[in-house]
Amino acid sequence: MTITVNRSASQHRQGPARPKCTRKDFVERFALAKEGDGLSRIAGRIFGLLLTGERDLSLDEIANELGASKGSASVNTRLLEQNGFIERVSKPGDRRDYYRISPDLFERTMSERLARWHRLHDVLEYGLTASDLSPAVRSRLRDFEAAHNNVREVIEAALAKWRTRRKR
Repeated sequence: MTITVNRSASQHRQGPARPKCTRKDFVERFALAKEGDGLSRIAGRIFGLLLTGERDLSLDEIANELGASKGSASVNTRLLEQNGFIERVSKPGDRRDYYRISPDLFERTMSERLARWHRLHDVLEYGLTASDLSPAVRSRLRDFEAAHNNVREVIEAALAKWRTRRKR
């Protein structure tokens, strides 16, 4: 038996249709991706949950939604807040703290990435001063530094462009 599916021209350009995911699926994938950036999986889940949320969430709501302990949710919301990814807010007449995504999330995220790129640049420059490197190793470090600087410059330009657009 053959099944024929009609696709529009735009669907062909985009490739095969992607399976639909749920919010929970997205939050989990997001957590795995953020784990690669050095966050704990639970911090990534909290980040993903708030990123896809429609409203501010209390610590109890975050813990319940993710099936995490309140202590783990507390430690990781504090970490995300310290990194500028989320912010803590209060509501009049309510003693609980609530959390939401920082309004300038993209700028903060890119600034944090740029800081890491600058730290690596400093290490590469330092490494190039080593007197005991062979010419082949020194060349490899220079090539890596040049490629690294190209990407850093692109990110800096994109961030500057973003800041300019936001001011309009």
